[in-house]
Amino acid sequence: MLRRSMRVLSMLFILASPWVLYVTLSQDRIDIAAATLIGWVILRSLPTLIAVKREHLAAALRLPAIALVFALLGWIFDRGWMLLILPSASQTAFGATFLRSLRKTPLVEHFARMVKPELSPAELAHCRSWTFVWGVYLILIAIVGLFFARFASLRAWTLYTGVVCYGLIGLLFAVEYTIRKIRFRDYGKNPVDWLISRLFPGAPC
Repeated sequence: MLRRSMRVLSMLFILASPWVLYVTLSQDRIDIAAATLIGWVILRSLPTLIAVKREHLAAALRLPAIALVFALLGWIFDRGWMLLILPSASQTAFGATFLRSLRKTPLVEHFARMVKPELSPAELAHCRSWTFVWGVYLILIAIVGLFFARFASLRAWTLYTGVVCYGLIGLLFAVEYTIRKIRFRDYGKNPVDWLISRLFPGAPC
């Protein structure tokens, strides 16, 4: 229960990161922004360190370390865009996690088995394909975020990382969900499944 609560808290910190950076950098004080970011990263890391297992500690510390390094570099060289690396680094890490899972159990398959333990060969192939899609998609989102960090205004970067990114993630989730339901006709009792089942009744494709 504690680990689950810490994961939720850590996720809330991730969602708030772009807005914290916007508030600090909009003051045109790199030193204050960097110091705030360092404190924020440390605070944000605490829930993760509490929740993570000992064997995963090094991986959990990787992102905070990257954020701290770029915060210090941005402070030293007076480059505000270097402080904006954290959201893209987080998205890249998530994307890499999806891609690495292809070596063993694809991450989408892991999530699918939490709902449906027995999967058909076609469903397993679907999970593998979409694990790859998610990995590449998240990395591409991160690359665009880095472009905004380096070349766009602070406001444009904040809107992209704090709003647009999550819309893009939600869009891909909706696309995958719809394709999965249409293909396998494995409908649940929620309103979305009810609507899809009315539009696409019949046997699985």
